[in-house]
Amino acid sequence: MNDPSRPRRPHGPGAYLLVVGASLVLGGLAGAGSVFLGDQPGPVGTAVTAALVTAAMAVGFTACLWWWRGIDEAAREAHKWAWWWGGSGGIGVGSVLLLTLMLRAEEQSLPAKLGSTPADIFVSGMMCLLLFQLAGYSLAWAGWWLKHR
Repeated sequence: MNDPSRPRRPHGPGAYLLVVGASLVLGGLAGAGSVFLGDQPGPVGTAVTAALVTAAMAVGFTACLWWWRGIDEAAREAHKWAWWWGGSGGIGVGSVLLLTLMLRAEEQSLPAKLGSTPADIFVSGMMCLLLFQLAGYSLAWAGWWLKHR
């Protein structure tokens, strides 16, 4: 039973690493399951893949909620600030790059690593935007903590 006279200790880096590790394992399991179970042709394969990815995302989201409820107010503010400013900045930078490449496509040759089919190029573009968001978020988060320490 919890002692009401003692404040609850917020989650530390160990809880964060636990959620990150569990998310990586869940993503790997969902990917492996999609490879082995979702290779059926047609709507059945699509439905199985969607179900596996949805289940993994639901479990990951639940883990993130547990972690979020266990961190202190300063950590919450840092993450909210970084999500808004860093994520938005990352989208802005990635969008400028994407629009520039689209508007000047005839003058630019894409690296072969980005793919040759429309689906491959779409996935590469989405991954680039996510990486810009992650970089912006990380910089904004670190900046918030440096400013408030």
